[in-house]
Formats: sequence, structure tokens, C-alpha cells
Amino acid sequence: MTESINLDDWLDGAKRTERSVTLYARNDLLADIDELEAKLRQVQEVPFEDRSMGESAPGKDLQDKIDELYIELDQSKMVFRVSFLDDEELEAVNEEVKKDLRNEIDKAASAARAEAREKCKRSEVTAVNDINTIVRTMANAAAEEVIRKEADLRTITKAVVSPQLTLDRARKMAKTVGEAQMNLLKQAYSRAANEAPQVAVPKSSKPSPTDDGSMSS
Repeated sequence: MTESINLDDWLDGAKRTERSVTLYARNDLLADIDELEAKLRQVQEVPFEDRSMGESAPGKDLQDKIDELYIELDQSKMVFRVSFLDDEELEAVNEEVKKDLRNEIDKAASAARAEAREKCKRSEVTAVNDINTIVRTMANAAAEEVIRKEADLRTITKAVVSPQLTLDRARKMAKTVGEAQMNLLKQAYSRAANEAPQVAVPKSSKPSPTDDGSMSS
């Protein structure tokens, strides 16, 4: 009976795994950094005997500018905490997408069917069964791709614990910070969903052995 109560208490205190990831807003600064670093390499490649008198640290001004830009880029960071959705929640997202994007899904499938027929003509595929198979396969793939992309975005939107992320904000993020950083959110989601926690307890917190070999608290 005690074990059952302890388990219930443990479950009541259990929390979903969360992971954190840092994203940056001022990624336009990377181009400036690239240009300055290229100039710095050119300066540093100048032979010692060809340098200006008293120039002990070639490119110091350039390096200072690069450092300032990295500081500015770092100041644009934001830390996102990401959890995961369970199977029931994921299914709800998929059903929501199919309902909300019905027209977009139908348009994608229709365009894919037309493309499939053109592809069959170019490839001289004439057998009706073969044409139907290709048309059906391409239409299904196009529809599933629309669903997948939108479901991924909505899943991440719901999985972000902080800062609060709405679907409109997620769409804006995807357009501004780019796919590479959005993939970092997806990776954090995957870690929260699939990686078991690995806990490293500090040695100072572990019980020490007593003279009789038992562990003391």
C-alpha cells in the first residue's frame, strides 16, 4: 500500500522533459563578420618585412570590430525551452492541420496530379494502370508534404514552453531566423521526446562508505 502511495506521489511530481536552445536574431551581422575576417586574413598574410613600422599586431583594428560584432550578435540571443507532445496531442495537431488546410492540401494534390500526367507523357508511359499509380503516388506525396510542414510548425509552436510562441510568431520566426535555427528547435524537441535523462550526481552529494562497507548518508 505504501509503495502505491509513493508511486502516486512520484507521478504527481513528475514533469515532462524540457531542453533549452539558443537562437539569434541579428544574423545579418554574420556577413559583416565574414567580410572583416577575410580582410583580417589578408592583413595577417602580409610578410613581416612588408608591414608598416611599429605594426606589432597586424589587423588589431579589424579584430576589435569583429569582436564588437560578435558581442552585438550575442546580445540578440534568446533562450527557448522546448518540451514534447504525446501521441494524443500529435494526432490532434495532424487532424487540426487536415481540417484547417483542406483547400491548400487539395490544391497541392491537384497540381501534383497534373504534373504526374505531364511526366507520364514525357516518359511515354501509356498503360492506364501505370499512369493512375504515378498520379496517385505523386498526389498523395504532395498532400502529405503540406500536412507535414504545417504539422511540424504547429508541433514546435505547442512544444515551446517559454517564451510563449503563437503560430503567427512561429511563422514569422521561420521567415526571419531561417530553417537552420528552426531546426535547432526541432532538435531540442527530439531530445526532449527521445533522450532519456542522464544524471551526473556530484561526488560531494553521494553517500560515503563507512568502516563496515555500508553507505552512510
